[in-house]
Amino acid sequence: SLSCATGWQSSSSSSSSSSSSSSSSRAAAELGPPQGGMTSGSSVAAARLMAALVTMAQLLQPSLGFVDRCDRGEIMIYSPAVRAGRDAGPGCYGDAGADCPDEETFVTSPGWPRPYPEDARCRYKFVAGRNEKVRLNFLAFNVEGLGPRFCGHSLASVPRTVVTDYEPGPRLLAYSGNCSFLMETSSVDIDGVINSPGYPGLYPDNLHCNYLFRGFGNQRVRVHFKELDIYEIHAETFGEAGHTISSCPIDSVRIYDSDQRLRQIYSDFCGQKAGLTVVSTGSRMRLEFITGAGRIPRSRTVTSADLGELQRKGFRLRYNISSEYLRIDRGLRSNHLTGTERGNSHDRFQFPSVRGGRLCRVFFQGVHNLQRSEMSLLRIDGMARITAGRRQDGRCPGLAGHLKVYARGQGADAVPDADFCQAVGEASDGRGGSLGEPQEFRSSGPQLFLVFDTRHLETWQLAPAFIINYRFVPDFGIPGHQPNEDDCAFEYVSGADKAHGRTNSPFFNPVTKAHYPHNTTCSYRFVATEPNQRVRIRFTHFYVEDFFIEELGNDKKHHTVGSYVPCAGDRVEIYERYESPKNSGRFRLEKILTYCGTSIPGPYVTQFDTQELLVLFHSTWDKWAHPEYGKRTASGFQIEYDFPVRTSLFSNKFDVCGGNISSDMHGGVIQVPKNEQATYQPDLICEWHIYPSQPGNQVFVQFPEFHLEGSTKSCSMAVLRMYNGDSHVPSSEVCGADNGIPAFYGSGSEHVRIRLLTTAGSRGGKGFKFSWTEALKIHPGTGHCPGFQCKRTRHCIDHRLECNRLPNCGSRAVEYSADFDKDRLRWKNHTKHERDNSDEEINSEKCHSIYAKATGPTEAAYQLLHVGIGVIVTVLLLIAIVAFVLYRSPAARSRPSKQPRTCST
Repeated sequence: SLSCATGWQSSSSSSSSSSSSSSSSRAAAELGPPQGGMTSGSSVAAARLMAALVTMAQLLQPSLGFVDRCDRGEIMIYSPAVRAGRDAGPGCYGDAGADCPDEETFVTSPGWPRPYPEDARCRYKFVAGRNEKVRLNFLAFNVEGLGPRFCGHSLASVPRTVVTDYEPGPRLLAYSGNCSFLMETSSVDIDGVINSPGYPGLYPDNLHCNYLFRGFGNQRVRVHFKELDIYEIHAETFGEAGHTISSCPIDSVRIYDSDQRLRQIYSDFCGQKAGLTVVSTGSRMRLEFITGAGRIPRSRTVTSADLGELQRKGFRLRYNISSEYLRIDRGLRSNHLTGTERGNSHDRFQFPSVRGGRLCRVFFQGVHNLQRSEMSLLRIDGMARITAGRRQDGRCPGLAGHLKVYARGQGADAVPDADFCQAVGEASDGRGGSLGEPQEFRSSGPQLFLVFDTRHLETWQLAPAFIINYRFVPDFGIPGHQPNEDDCAFEYVSGADKAHGRTNSPFFNPVTKAHYPHNTTCSYRFVATEPNQRVRIRFTHFYVEDFFIEELGNDKKHHTVGSYVPCAGDRVEIYERYESPKNSGRFRLEKILTYCGTSIPGPYVTQFDTQELLVLFHSTWDKWAHPEYGKRTASGFQIEYDFPVRTSLFSNKFDVCGGNISSDMHGGVIQVPKNEQATYQPDLICEWHIYPSQPGNQVFVQFPEFHLEGSTKSCSMAVLRMYNGDSHVPSSEVCGADNGIPAFYGSGSEHVRIRLLTTAGSRGGKGFKFSWTEALKIHPGTGHCPGFQCKRTRHCIDHRLECNRLPNCGSRAVEYSADFDKDRLRWKNHTKHERDNSDEEINSEKCHSIYAKATGPTEAAYQLLHVGIGVIVTVLLLIAIVAFVLYRSPAARSRPSKQPRTCST
């Protein structure tokens, strides 16, 4: 109940923006929840006892005020600076003349540490001076209640420190909200410090702060983050290109190379990135701080693991608007090259001669947003590489310039990927730079930057120029060999170092669920180089936009085998490359499957006459927003691939599950696995080729039992596909548990091919049973069926397939519809099938006699013998019981009775 909670205690202080808390406040602020091996009950008791002791210690200090009541609902607490400037007016408790606490005040909930009363509503208002702000340090906390306000039973439930904001510059009235400021100068260089609202405490939700920096003439703007601590999603590194495009989904810092929302530098910043530095190319810059809500769902109980999400500080930065930075002229066209968004995709420039005492930074910033990302490629000419023996204390003695290359971006923990020195007196290449081996670098993200240091030179000395060649290329976040850096095309060739691996759609990340870009086509080419090798792929994640497939209720929800293809927008296509028999030495591609939607497709292995697989991914512009989610793309897919050897896949398993099937009985049954008590194996490729025994007969297959892993939402572990003849394109694809699969018919008199694939991670299952039937030819003139003619499907089957307890008559479609949705440009189709069991429903006496014959005379005799033996044993037992009863009765009657003894005196 509310009365059982003890409440909270905090210390408040008013100070200038540069001052710190007093020692007593710091000592008290260090008190937190008890640590170590206490039980929960003892921990709470110890915490309350410690809080009470702290309170008594504070009460004994005459210099500290203590506020523990809210008589009139609102408590006004003023700093000494405010009180000194007030001639009259209400006191600290709303009463004139009341004693006011000193600069640092301890404030508690009513009656703390005793339980606070019910129905209490207290408002504490802290008023600081003009150059002051208020800091609240929570020392104890135990409040019942519901979100989204702070409540809980420990300091983990509330930010330990809360600080009011201050104004870094003049407010911009033209902008909405109360958090827009202008830092401006006419010609004088200026610098200053900016803290985000609430820093170093908790920044508020739903902020949109604008900080505009405006210089003059040749001045440029530089911001350096002393601390950046903003909520982010901590995504794990994925594959060879671990990009996190949507890592700042709620809170972010955005920086523009303009005072307008133009030319954003980098993408959104979040996380912990102390030491981050950004320099404008001109005299203006814009910084936006945007916060949202919903970092922790309201329905979830806040735990200590959520402290990182609650204890978000924001940022503290130092800015400079100065003319001391290098001018952007023809010698060095830009100190910040921002990719194809603002110019050519490649160029070269001559780094100018720089005087001693300078520290220059050059940023190469590729485009980086939700729809596009670029890498920076760099080649440096005219620099000699430094060896460890020639370098002392990070300097280059006797050399002209020292260059550091950061290929992984910047931050407090950034480590240079290479150090170079420019030697004095080396032969010139004719362009001002010294001769040396060209060095090439590729950024691991969108940013690459250089630091050129001439501070060891005298100011009158001049470091020679050198040449930088740069290029921005698309970065798709896809691991693999990329033959052409400008194309989204990747190759995966078998070999000792490429036995298996993973790849994915552009920007795919299973943690952040980043979306792939619009209007993109990517190809993935898998090649098995050894004769016995095949290509195998498995989708582990799949979400490719066609949001209306499930809503349309199509029969085949997760693939497009069959008619009325629903994948009109984004899609994944699988092709096989094989040699054309008519054109020796020439190859062609054949489309095998097309996938879209949210269901994970089944694994795929190349056919036995091909060793190359091509996966194409298409995303388009013409999309419809999802009615619920409103998103126009999706998270994409991830593929695992390997190159299995055919002999290892078929060594013993092929004999167990697969082979060529034909029978004079014109039908049969196959069960996988053969032992009904076992489960099917992982890592299988099984193929059955079912041939008609005579030309003109049609083969069809039915599944009275079907139990594979998966469902209509995922066939990632096991899948069964059915083919007509030798076609590489499957006509049907199924997984999961489904006993209602319609019969599959071969085309004409072609054989039927059934292929089962299970992955190495398959856990096994009951498997399946399928019966195959050969429909006999009906005499075209007389219409005579040489066997049994099914009542509904009218198939003619062998008499020996009657009453065999298996379906052999097939199935037929009884309801069929195909409508075109004009609004969504999609087909909506539905088919209902009916099984024909007439071969098992013929004259019951006939089926009974057939079943009896199938049972066999030996078994019938044994059954009769068992019944006879049971009857004989029962009769003998009854006779024995009756004889025993009759035997006992006369004996009891003939036995003399005993007379009782008497005693006489």
